[in-house]
Amino acid sequence: MKLFIRFALTAVAVLLLVIAAGWLQPSHYQVERAIVTQAKPEKIYGIVADLRTWEDWTAWNKELDPTITRTFSGPASGPGSVMAWDGKKTGQGEFKFTDATPPGKLVYALSFEHGKYLSTGAFTIETNPKGTVVRWSNEGDLGMNPISRWMGLFMDRLMGDDFSKGLTKLKERAEAK
Repeated sequence: MKLFIRFALTAVAVLLLVIAAGWLQPSHYQVERAIVTQAKPEKIYGIVADLRTWEDWTAWNKELDPTITRTFSGPASGPGSVMAWDGKKTGQGEFKFTDATPPGKLVYALSFEHGKYLSTGAFTIETNPKGTVVRWSNEGDLGMNPISRWMGLFMDRLMGDDFSKGLTKLKERAEAK
């Protein structure tokens, strides 16, 4: 019986330590990736601003989740354009362009699981001597939940790889003649 009580007290102490350490983690995350392409900013902007093209270049497609279904609302592209999706692997979510400055910037709001998880982000498209730089960013507030804060430590790895894959496919598509 003493062994069981020691074990239970140790388990409770470890759990409390993990929770307390979770509250000490940052409540904000930011993920950003960029790629240089030789495509013109207008071409990149046109592809990114049209959510109906995302199946062709983002990592979140039928290849990743064959069950994914998408619905579109609002204008065909730019601010107010909305893509909602649902899939076994990708979960449920909604992506909406909230602001745009063609051909240099698109700002978006992202919602997962019926608004349980919210974030914002942007695509910025700039020219420099090496070509056109396309930057994809996303950031969010993780609140007070210590588990969410622990997950925040992995957001760069979780989302960043998909951003990189998507940007590579975007570059290939935009540079194709």
